[in-house]
Amino acid sequence: MPIYDQGYRRYEARGPLRQVRFWPITREALRLILSKRAFLGLLAVSFLPFVVRVIQVYVVTRFPEAGRVLPVDGRLFGQFLNMQIGFTILLSIFGASGLIANDLRTGGILVYLSRPLTRRDYVLGKLGVPLALNLAVTLVPALGLYAAALSLAPDQFFAWELAWIGPAIVLHSFVISLFVSLLALTVSALSRSARVAGLAFFGLIFGLEMVRVVLQHGFGRREAMVVSFQADLRSLGSSLFGLADPELAMHWAAPAAVLLVVSLACLAILRVRVRAVEIVT
Repeated sequence: MPIYDQGYRRYEARGPLRQVRFWPITREALRLILSKRAFLGLLAVSFLPFVVRVIQVYVVTRFPEAGRVLPVDGRLFGQFLNMQIGFTILLSIFGASGLIANDLRTGGILVYLSRPLTRRDYVLGKLGVPLALNLAVTLVPALGLYAAALSLAPDQFFAWELAWIGPAIVLHSFVISLFVSLLALTVSALSRSARVAGLAFFGLIFGLEMVRVVLQHGFGRREAMVVSFQADLRSLGSSLFGLADPELAMHWAAPAAVLLVVSLACLAILRVRVRAVEIVT
């Protein structure tokens, strides 16, 4: 009887699961994060601007003269989303700093990649955590604010010339959430300590913002705006929603190019740092 060589065969998931193998990673990480009361409190606080904006819309619809002080138009949603950038940064610091750092410290990343998971599955699973949290404080309340505006002021917001607001909300929310999430995940991959990663992410974001402020206000260098990721995101929102902000008065192509280059660099770093074999030097 002939003997056939039975070599190693990689385990393959069932057909319906092959495209969503990253989901258990995202689900379990979200469950652990949302079990913390302090984090739930931060999520609740991030919805306060939404409540304030809904009250603003209500007041203006009942007292039209208040519209001179509190204008209600397409700019309202751009101002709201630009304000939420700060909350996405805070959520990413507390919710994403340890996603890869802890796996690198404990060797958990080797356990993940020894299973029928690719690096893409692992990165998508981890990226889904801050992305879901950030969309929860950008896209969800912004669409809720838009729905409130449609119900409270249908004569104004059901106009065809304002039909662009909905797609603009979706686009800006995804740009903010995806960039902040990807940057936070990359910083986490560069450290073995969640605390160090969180501090590094905080220092990177707010350090670059301070550099921008000094260069713009101290030396009059308006083009220095592009060095700050916060300013780049706010500038895109200002261009998208027609906001007038002298500090961010720059064509949208420049900040968009910076965000794109940084995002590609983050993907390259993640490709190097996420590996199934740990190299000890």
